[in-house]
Amino acid sequence: MESNAPGPDVTLESSDGTKYSLPYSAAKLSNTVKDAQGDLDDDEEMEEPREVKIPKVASRCLEKVVAFLKHYREEPMDVIKTPLEENEFSKVIKQEWYRDFATGVDQPMLFELLTAANYMAIQPLLDLTCLQVSCQLMGKSAEEIRTVLNIPRLSPEEDIAARQQHRWIFDD
Repeated sequence: MESNAPGPDVTLESSDGTKYSLPYSAAKLSNTVKDAQGDLDDDEEMEEPREVKIPKVASRCLEKVVAFLKHYREEPMDVIKTPLEENEFSKVIKQEWYRDFATGVDQPMLFELLTAANYMAIQPLLDLTCLQVSCQLMGKSAEEIRTVLNIPRLSPEEDIAARQQHRWIFDD
């Protein structure tokens, strides 16, 4: 049985050297952090605080990831059920904190959080950010999606090659 006591701390170090301390009980939601602790069992005490370098996540993003992990420990996010019954983010995510967390960031930060969640193997954060991105793309034209996702236009030669290689996509 898991205790509600915060337990020993883990320090996460961002790519630019900023360090964030949080209870291991919150940090272990990240499989990357959990794996870095080696053979430490969930209820085993650390002899000294451990540090985990997160080289692919900048401090600005890691700060938000740490806030997510700490909050999740106190109030776990409801599972996002698929297939979605609603296509509005606010109707799918009923918990205000998580809704505000995902909608309260700009587009570049949302993508940084998504990438960090994937890199750090934090499934609830990955689910939340992917849902937010997909809701933002719903109902958009191909050109609008290209702009949102920053996808460059194909040259005429690349377009011809793509249409030949992937005919099934372009068949009408």
